[in-house]
Amino acid sequence: MVSQGYPWYVDFFRGDYLNVYGHTFSEERAEKESGFVASALELKPGASVLDLCCGQGRHSIQLARRGLRVTGLDLNPEYLELAKQAAKASKVTIETVAADMRRIPFEEKFDAIVNMYSSFGYLESEGEDLKVLESAAKALKAGGRILLDMLNREWAIDNYIQNDWHTGADGTLYVERRDLDLATSRMHVHFIVVDPKGSRRESIGHIIRLYTLTEMARLLEGVGLQVTAVFGGFDGEGYAIGTRRMIIVARQGPAPAPE
Repeated sequence: MVSQGYPWYVDFFRGDYLNVYGHTFSEERAEKESGFVASALELKPGASVLDLCCGQGRHSIQLARRGLRVTGLDLNPEYLELAKQAAKASKVTIETVAADMRRIPFEEKFDAIVNMYSSFGYLESEGEDLKVLESAAKALKAGGRILLDMLNREWAIDNYIQNDWHTGADGTLYVERRDLDLATSRMHVHFIVVDPKGSRRESIGHIIRLYTLTEMARLLEGVGLQVTAVFGGFDGEGYAIGTRRMIIVARQGPAPAPE
């Protein structure tokens, strides 16, 4: 049975998230993505970085290895404990904070904020998503930058597959159904989980608002963040209709004058 009484992002991230997607999270991938982040944000050793919705800390740890002062923020205390354990095993130091991303408990603290793996667009409305950007803008130092790693809406529509499945390492079957509402631009991904013994249950899955670049530029500008670059992936390719990712870099304050 699907749990009731909590937002999906509380229920799904209790355990199903890592079970469903954990097979895609390699250390090599996190290292590559974090290297791109450090380059795109022009981060130097000693810079202060907030990993917003850090999960189990795979990017936080890689950024800390680059000499950055990293704070990982997540709503799930269990993920933060995993992040602390992983940081200790990797012999790096990170700070962790349990908080809602709409209420970042810092002001003018960070040189940069990163939000990875489509973690923006989870909330119930555009107004709630805007609160995240408002809170992030307040947490940045003057001239600070934010990087948002998002699924490209245009790619998601062009490559829409409603039903899919994969098998976990322990033999668990995950049957996936995607429902895309073009009127609201929301994707709801449901899962049926069948364990190796044949027991079946439903997972609430996840819901994400897929934003266009135009919409994101408007939202960011509304909180004083100016888009300075957009990439289509972690190889640094330019953003286009056919790129899977839409990685936005924005800067607090007016855009720098052209040289």
